[in-house]
Order: sequence, then structure tokens, then C-alpha cells
Amino acid sequence: MKKRLATLLLCLAMVFTTLTGCGSKSEPAPSGSTGDANANTNTSTSEPAAAPEATVATTGGIIRSVEGFAYATLDPHKDYNSWHSQKYGLTESLFKLGDDMKIQPWLAKSLEIKDTVAVLTLNDGVCFSNGTPLTADMVKRNLERLSEVNKRFKFYANFTMEATDDKTLTITMPEVMPTLENEMASPEACMLDLDATTDIDNAPISTGPFAVDVFIPEGDITLKRNDNYWGGHVNLDGAKFFSMRDGQSKLMAMQNGEIDAYDSLSATDIEIFSAEPDRYQLFSVPSQARTYMFLNPKTVPESVRQAVILTVDRESISAFMGGTVSPSYGAYNESTPYGKVQYPSIDLAKAKEIMEADGYTLNSNNVYEKNGVELPTIGLYCYAARSIDSMAVLIKEQLTNSGIPAEIKLVEDPDGTYMTDKQYDICFYRMTTDKTGDPLAFIDGVVRSGSYQDITGYGNAATDAQIEELRFTIDSEKRAEIANAIMQDYTDAAVFCPLVTYNRNIVMSTGVTHFAETNPYEFYTLDANTTAPSQK
Repeated sequence: MKKRLATLLLCLAMVFTTLTGCGSKSEPAPSGSTGDANANTNTSTSEPAAAPEATVATTGGIIRSVEGFAYATLDPHKDYNSWHSQKYGLTESLFKLGDDMKIQPWLAKSLEIKDTVAVLTLNDGVCFSNGTPLTADMVKRNLERLSEVNKRFKFYANFTMEATDDKTLTITMPEVMPTLENEMASPEACMLDLDATTDIDNAPISTGPFAVDVFIPEGDITLKRNDNYWGGHVNLDGAKFFSMRDGQSKLMAMQNGEIDAYDSLSATDIEIFSAEPDRYQLFSVPSQARTYMFLNPKTVPESVRQAVILTVDRESISAFMGGTVSPSYGAYNESTPYGKVQYPSIDLAKAKEIMEADGYTLNSNNVYEKNGVELPTIGLYCYAARSIDSMAVLIKEQLTNSGIPAEIKLVEDPDGTYMTDKQYDICFYRMTTDKTGDPLAFIDGVVRSGSYQDITGYGNAATDAQIEELRFTIDSEKRAEIANAIMQDYTDAAVFCPLVTYNRNIVMSTGVTHFAETNPYEFYTLDANTTAPSQK
């Protein structure tokens, strides 16, 4: 086993040379959960800081963490930028998801739906960081803008919205939309002061406990306390997230005291930090983030796609990655009513049977050939973030050992390459597949024809009709039935292969608290209660 691990590591090295009301303040007092974007390789920080001599939690101070992805704009309505801005405590959505994945009030107090009419009521005292109150009319304008700039939320454009008073927004829908509250818990349903914001790309004005101080596109971001925070006193003076992709750099920065906390730990990180419990706190909670593969029917024959899926050994991948992931056999937790589709487990005998039935035989080079021609080498397109490169190397070995030749095709930006130009054989992607506690979001963004992740060309009129039925079905059991039927057909097409579910592993220096360490969603991190270790 050690020899095999060493070989794999060598392969990797070769491949990748609570006051309310606007402006409320109080005297400081001790304080008591998509898709992946391209990552930035900048690993620089400010001058290295010595490890703190004392680690007592204090009110005030700056917390330092890392950002592993590069993005050119902070506009939270575009793409998945809000998953970052909400993590920073810069933006807040209308509702939020608790540790139990259930919807909770946030900027909004309630949403009452009766037939095709929904009444949204805002919470008391909500205001922006400049002290301007959030009004129902401003919510309306934000949702309208969201529908214009983000195609995943264009459904808002079909609504008629009217602010009946400053705190009440009445929404008339063309049809019943039972998932509206879930959608409003998505990070994109955040509010900006559209009148006062003059630079939406670099300094959006929002409602969170922190405001932008300095943002470097595709680089670091520094935040300062929002002294007008509607939720009450904010413990920290500010925060800084260093743009840092490389896992080794994160580890060293944490050990050197340059940063105070981060998530997405590697197995090595966990082992190292576990050895110093007086210095580090470790937390692990199953997340809803999953990595999966798309298999291109235009370049990979169906029999080969089926064999690939049956050859993938998820248990070995999970074991190799040392507790950072768990095997995944679906797009959702199997415990959910809509997660009952069972994906094939490893079955090498069945894979061989399928290949031989299609005329393939293993030659003396242990490579499948057909009519005397060897199976072309399959490109495994991947990126380095979230240990996806490691998974690709493991799967390459599994496929090669089974007679299916494969090679690694590493890219820095999946969204700017194979997710856009659709030039791939097999590719990897990572997403929070159940971000709203309902199956529609994933299905609508991956399975529906023309959706961003429909890069296999699977989308079709019959499935689209099922998706529209799901979109407006109220009964939860019926919703689960429709979702399972859609995903079963998608599974049978052999264009999608779930691999692993990530455990949200977090390390925090002693003294850091409220880093969303018990929430399964990665788009929650800082809040008003977050504390930093004392920094001398």
C-alpha cells in the first residue's frame, strides 16, 4: 500500500510540476450554509506574523483567512460571486440555511404563499452599511436586477412585484412556486443599495456585518467593521482573506501564524493540526458539496462510458484522501426523499462484460481494442482546487489498470475552458448540489437543456417538461417522485458520475469562534459574533 501511495504521489508531482435598528451601536462586550470558479495561484501575504503568544478570544482585532478562488468582481448578483461575499460577512440573503439545513429568517422575517401570491415581510431595522434602511422597493429592484444579470434567477422576471409599504413586498407569480423561500435563501438573493453603490464591482454597499475596505480583483480582500450593522454589535474590527490556492501555502501560513482559520483541509493538514490541540481547533461536518464527472457522449462511446462508471472505486478515493471526503452515490443525500436514485458501485466484471459485448477485447498491452484498433486515450480534464487533481490521478490509475487508457488534462479555470467550450472527454466539476434543501436547483442547473452544466447535451424536451412540472408541484412526496424519475433517467444515460461528498473540515486558532464551523454550507463563514485570537 505504501508503495502504491508513493507511486501516486510521484504521479501527482510529475503531472503538476444583538441591537437592532440602523446605526445602532453598543459598547464592546465579550461574545459568547455551487459551482467552483477558477483559482488564483497568488500565495503572497503581508509580512509574516509571529505565532500569537496568547490565544484568548477578544472583542476587536482582525481575523485572517484565505480565499482559494479568483474572481474579477464582487458584484454578488453575477455568477457565484455571492458565495464569496456572503462568506466574508459582506452580503446577506433574505433567508438562510441553519446547521440543520432548514430555512431561517434573515433579512426577511417571513414569506407567506397562497396560491400564486406571496407576501414577503422584512425584518425590523434592516439597513445598509451606510445607514440607509432596506425597503421593500429596494428588495424589488434587487430581485429584478438579479433576474437580469444571472440566468439562474431569470424566473424573477416573470413575477409582478409591488411594495405595499416599506417592509412588505407582494409578489404575484404566473404559477405556484413552492420553492420561492428556498431560492431566497440562496446567497444570490442578497440586497445592495443600488442608489448609493457607485462601484458595484469593487465596493458594493450591502447589509452584512462587514464592508469592503480594499478589494484586489483576483487577489486579496480586506474588510472593515460595519458600524451601522442592523444586527447589533460586531465583534471584529475587520477581516482579511488572502488569495491563496496552494494547499501547502495555506498549511504553512497557518503554522506561521499568518492566518487564523481556513476550511477545505487536506488529510495532511488534519493530521498535523490534530497533533497540537492546545493551539488549533478542528471541526468536521458533512457538507452538501460534491465532485462529479461529466462523460461526453460525442467523444466517448456509450459502452465505454458505462464501463468507466463501473470502474470508479469511490471507496479507494475516500480512503486515499484521509477523511476529507466520503463516497457519493448520488447528487443528494440518500436520506432525503429526493435522493433515492442509486448509482452503480464498482463492478469490474460487469464493466468487462459491457465492453466485450460491444466488440472490445483486451490486447497484450492490457488495452481494449476493437477491430484491431486500440481504444483512444481518454482525456481526464480537471483542475487542482479541492483535491480534484488527486482524484483524477486515482481514477486514471483505475481506468488504465482496467484496460481503458486515460491521461490527465489539467486546466486552471474549468469555467473558462471545458465548462464553456465543451471540449473534453471526461471532466470534473464541484458544486453544492443541495443548496436550498430542495432538488430543483441542481436539476435546473445541470439537467435542463441549455443550462450552464448541460455540457453533455443531455437536455431534451421530455425532461424539460418534467422539470417544469417539478418547478410548480407543491406536494413534497410528488416533488420527490418527479425528481427521482428525472435523476434516474439522467443516471441511465451514463453521462454523469458522482464521486465524493466533501466533509467541511475547518481549522481555527484557539480563540477564534463563530467561523460557521458547524454549518454544512461553505457560503457561511464570518458573522457579527466571530472573534479572533489576540494578536500581539
